Formats: sequence, C-alpha cells, structure tokens
Amino acid sequence: MKFVGVVFIAGIFILVGLKLFSRKLLYFPAPVSSSRLAYLKTSFDQVTQIFIPIGDQGGLHGWLIQKDMENLPTLFYFGGNAEEVSLNMEDFVQKLSANVVMVNYRGFGKSDGSADEVSLKSDALAVYDAMAKRYKITPDNAVAWGRSIGSSMASFLALERGVGQLILTCPFDSIASVAAHYYPGWLVGMVLKDKHQTIEFAPRITSATLVLASKTDEVIPPANTKKLYESLTCPKTLVYIEGAGHNTISQFDGYYAAVNRFLIEEPRERADNGAGL
Repeated sequence: MKFVGVVFIAGIFILVGLKLFSRKLLYFPAPVSSSRLAYLKTSFDQVTQIFIPIGDQGGLHGWLIQKDMENLPTLFYFGGNAEEVSLNMEDFVQKLSANVVMVNYRGFGKSDGSADEVSLKSDALAVYDAMAKRYKITPDNAVAWGRSIGSSMASFLALERGVGQLILTCPFDSIASVAAHYYPGWLVGMVLKDKHQTIEFAPRITSATLVLASKTDEVIPPANTKKLYESLTCPKTLVYIEGAGHNTISQFDGYYAAVNRFLIEEPRERADNGAGL
C-alpha cells in the first residue's frame, strides 16, 4: 500500500510539473541577433521598426513594410510557435502585393514579456488598433495572416475587428485536438493550459478566408486543418501546396502566388458583386 501511495503522489507531482511547464512545451522564443537588426535597418528603404507598448510588461518589437499605404492592403502577420518574424522580411518585401505589419510575440526577438494565449490574443488587438490609428488603416483594407499557431491570433483578430480578409497557413481546429493526436487525450486535458480552440469561434468569422495547407503536413494533421476549414461559414478557399511540409510550405512557388491572387482578386470580385446589386 505504501508503494501505491508513493506512486500516486509521484504521479500527482509529475502532472503538476507538466501543467506548470506546458507553455514551455508550446512556445519556443526565438531571438534576433544584433547583426540581423543592423542588416534590416540598412538594407530595406521600405522597412521601419515599430514598438507597441503593452503596459507594465514593456512592449512588442517588430517592423512595418510600407509599399503603398493608400492603395495596397495592409497585412498583419502572426508567426509560428518558434518563429522570429523578421526571417520573412526578404520574401515579404519581394513577393507580397501588400504592406506588412509583423511583430514578434512576447519573449520573441526584442519583444518583452512571456507568451500565453490570453496575452497573445490581446496583443494582436493592441497591435492592430495602434497601427490602424497611426496609419488610418480601415478594416476593409486590412488582412490578418497567421501561420501555424499564429492562425489562432489571426482568426481572433479577424473576428474581433472584422478585417476584410483572413489568411491561415497550416491552421488547426485546436491545439488540444492536435496534441491529442500525439498524446493520450486525458493527459492533454489535464496539463495543457493554452488550448487555442479556434474552432469554437470560427463560424462567427465573416472575413473572406484563404487557407493554405499541405496534405503531407507532419506537424498539424491534415484532418485538423480540414475540420477548421469546414467550420468556417464565411467566403472561403482551400489551397493545398503540393509536396510541401509544415515548415517548408512557404518555399514553394504556389504559396505566394495563391496569397497574391487572393489579396488582389477577392476584393475585386467582392466590389464587382456589390456594384451589381
């Protein structure tokens, strides 16, 4: 009986420990080097550093790519759980038909604080509100874009601010559901703090949505992506990038082609349909 008691107590400690460290298993803060910062500062005329205050926690650091703030949409980008967003700079400058706001999560790059779901979602709204006010960006001319875990924040922003378009790269229905694909469901339910259950509010999103996915995604099971897509009731398009993996999807030519087609053609079609009423 003593042995059973020891095992029980040890099990409790293990579960408590896993719960305490569950966020460390979900978010992997990526730094940005001083040399990278210097390179970004001197290499792109269109790029400006930005800083968004987050109260007592300090602030969020990121960049604005200004191409044409009056005539092009402004895209708010949210990266993956181990992504330092400036690594997209070259591609975004060269390949996107849009202005881009990209800010590192708390604890990532030069942003202060530590990441958790509630803070990340409130930060998404804070970044949007600050930049929309500063540059007079209207919801119709704004796009939320999230990759992997960033799809949770982008979807939340689309819901709360009614942006014109939403782009989701390798999204999921919920982190809890994805984790249950790899671990026992009862364990996931007990230890996971941040569940990122996008599917709970996805049916209320009204933004036209593009989902970019891989049928061979080795991180997010394709069934989880499809489940989220099917829950959306807004105008939507699903594009599979053939041969891509979870971390390589943006390296394929069809990726940015699909994004630019969506950014340019969808608003035009929406305007044409409206003019016909």
